[in-house]
Amino acid sequence: VLEADGFNDVIEKICCVIKFEPSADGGSICKTTNTYYPKGGAQISEEHVKGGKEKGLGMVKAVEAYLHANPTAYN
Repeated sequence: VLEADGFNDVIEKICCVIKFEPSADGGSICKTTNTYYPKGGAQISEEHVKGGKEKGLGMVKAVEAYLHANPTAYN
């Protein structure tokens, strides 16, 4: 469960599906699909979605950097 800054007044919930797939170079590819469920007739702006996407990507990059620096954390 993640909190969504600035969304509490317009979003009922967000469903996130995250898939990791192997890449040709031995790494992995992370694919995400988010489905937004607004409250009532609320409208969700593209700015809010883009901002949330950027924050989520920042979190993924931070985890990735930590795991690269600490490979025993996941082995």
